[in-house]
Amino acid sequence: MVIPSDNSTNTSSNTCLNSLADRCRGIEARAFHIIDASEVELKPCEIARMIHAPSKPKPGQYTTVRGVCSKLLQKGLVLQPYPGTYCNKITYGVRFVPLCVHNISLRSFVCQDVKSWEKDEFVGGVKIHVCFGSERRKISGYIACDVGGMSHDACLLALHRWFDVVQDHLGWQLNDLEILTFECNKDYHGVRIDGVQCVTKTDLFGMVERVYQKEENIVRKERKVTCPMSVTKFEEAISKGFVDGESAQVSFELRQEVKRVGEALKFNNSRLLQVERLQEAIYNVLSKSPAGKIGNLEEAVEKIAFNVNKLTEAWGKMSDVEDPLRLAEGQKKLGDLLDESR
Repeated sequence: MVIPSDNSTNTSSNTCLNSLADRCRGIEARAFHIIDASEVELKPCEIARMIHAPSKPKPGQYTTVRGVCSKLLQKGLVLQPYPGTYCNKITYGVRFVPLCVHNISLRSFVCQDVKSWEKDEFVGGVKIHVCFGSERRKISGYIACDVGGMSHDACLLALHRWFDVVQDHLGWQLNDLEILTFECNKDYHGVRIDGVQCVTKTDLFGMVERVYQKEENIVRKERKVTCPMSVTKFEEAISKGFVDGESAQVSFELRQEVKRVGEALKFNNSRLLQVERLQEAIYNVLSKSPAGKIGNLEEAVEKIAFNVNKLTEAWGKMSDVEDPLRLAEGQKKLGDLLDESR
């Protein structure tokens, strides 16, 4: 029986560690190559599928690729346009940008008398402001985040914190709260707006949409909702990401475009009718003009001259004819020519 020494055990473990490190370096190189060749940002699960294609990656392989992407990010070899995705440069084909919410304005009226009171609270980059008004018995405030906006979960967390601040000061919970305005934005990396600084338009339901250059390589598309709504409607709106509103806006714009096309066709038909009437009037004027009469007169003169030549020939032949039958025949032809000339 041979008992392996400590040196042989250490050698085998070092060999295993070296092979594992080589394999990790190979996965890291392939992950970097895939990220570098992609025109859009990729998630770790997508990178893992590309590395282990055509077979499906195992759960441990997903975890390995996720750790490799984190190391590449720490080394500065790749970028992260938003959490959960990686790219080696700011790409132009951003497929999905999470909805960010900021500048939420709130209001509620109470029946009890309240004293004037204000409070500001900062949680990370989020500012929560609460204001009590004694004159109108009004409780108002806002939730702002100017850094990059709040995600869906962060927005609901900040909203609950605003409720807690109000409840701690009042001693009871608000039942009637209204969201006055709020803004949602999406950032698109690697693009620029040339020629204009900002484009603003008003959509349906009082929604204002703005597109402007936020930073050097970031374009922000921002929507501001100005219609008051309940907290339930607000949560539904940010959960859906304004899909219904965008569909309604697209349908409305399509109807307006069809209406404009119909109006353009009517205008085009009216212009064609005017041109047709103008051509008819020009034809009538030309047909009744002296130039037209002169043309008819010239044609009549040419016909008369032709008949006169025939008449002259007939008179010449009649002087040479001595037979009475031929003479009568010539006179008949002469009469026919005179009738035609008339």
